[in-house]
Order: sequence, then structure tokens, then C-alpha cells
Amino acid sequence: MPHKRNPITTERITGLARVLRANASAAVENVALWHERDISHSGAERVILPDSLTLIDYLQHLAIRVVRGMVVHEQRMGENLGITYGGAGLPARAARARLRRNDEAYRVAQELAQRAWHERVPLRELLEVRPDFRLDLDTIFDLG
Repeated sequence: MPHKRNPITTERITGLARVLRANASAAVENVALWHERDISHSGAERVILPDSLTLIDYLQHLAIRVVRGMVVHEQRMGENLGITYGGAGLPARAARARLRRNDEAYRVAQELAQRAWHERVPLRELLEVRPDFRLDLDTIFDLG
């Protein structure tokens, strides 16, 4: 992936996160028999606890290194968001703003996002003409 700046580091983070999740799975299995406390618990814990803590520390250092070297192209991000006419992530924000955990509101916002994409009309314009969606569009569409 020549267009990416840190593919090796981020791939290492992703791969080692799998190891960490596997260790968490072993820890969860230990909980089920906690009251019996046989030797199988301590054998696993002697490996997964120090390994997991060391791994977490290492992963944090890798993540910090990636973030410190990150370059953000705000104009390009804005262009990419514009390609979807406001449909990237904003339908869910609009639905949450309308009614919490309301499937109908989410469905309508999703349909409007699809319509914005297909008709090349900004989603905000479609939401502005919906009398049933009384929304604070300035807050919803604030990309900051």
C-alpha cells in the first residue's frame, strides 16, 4: 500500500490486538470456575496477565508513534465528505437528534442519505424541507 504512510506499524497494532483479545478470552474462561480455583487458572494467568500488560504498553507506544506522525489534510477530508452529499455518518446523527433509539427516524434519515447520494443533493437541504424533522441542523452538520 504505497499510498499509506505507516502500514507496517498499523498492521502490527491490528495483528497484536488479536493476541490481546485471545488473552482476554482465556481470562473470561477463568472467571467461570473462580470459586473452584484449580491449577488451570493460575497456569493461564501466569502467562496472559504479564504478557497482556506488556503488550498493551507496547501497543500504546506504537499508536502514539502513528498519531505523532499523522498528517491531516482538512481540505481533502472536506472534499471526501462532500462526495457523499452529507450522507457519511450524518444520517445516524440526524436520527439520534430527532428521537433516541427510534427506528423510524433512522430509516427516514437513511433514505434521505441515499436520496442525497443518488440525486446529488446535499442531505442538509433534504432535511430542511421535512416538517416532521425539527432538527438543529447547524449542530448536526458541524464537522468540527
